[in-house]
Amino acid sequence: AQQTDPTVLDLQLRAVSTQAPMQPTMVPSIENARSNPQKLTGWIQSISELHRSNPPPNVHYTKPMPDIDSLMQMWPQEMEDVLHDAQLPPAEIGVDLKAYARIVCAILDIPVYTSLTEALHLVFTLYSEFKASNADAFQPALDLA
Repeated sequence: AQQTDPTVLDLQLRAVSTQAPMQPTMVPSIENARSNPQKLTGWIQSISELHRSNPPPNVHYTKPMPDIDSLMQMWPQEMEDVLHDAQLPPAEIGVDLKAYARIVCAILDIPVYTSLTEALHLVFTLYSEFKASNADAFQPALDLA
């Protein structure tokens, strides 16, 4: 049996806590870390596991937005063909940044209500999900640079 590091346990409890502000936590140092690499490696692994097990943050939009799963569905072949041939409009098309962001949102079927910020959050969340799923087939269509 391996005893849990008290600091890691405190961080785990903080991750699931719904309480308001908490007191700062003390993170101990590892004495003679060079001569004790297994303790250092164990600490790094514990913190990595803590980060992996944390649920993703929830974002509450002010208006209904499509969920990521529906946005990640395969597009009809005709749409993929159009995006492959036409690509996204280049950044130099002569419109301001807000107009360009609205164009990208429209192509990706993400509604822009009054908050462009919320729509862009969903665009970048979608992009992140595609990158994480190694969906290389969609990379040219979503390359905004």
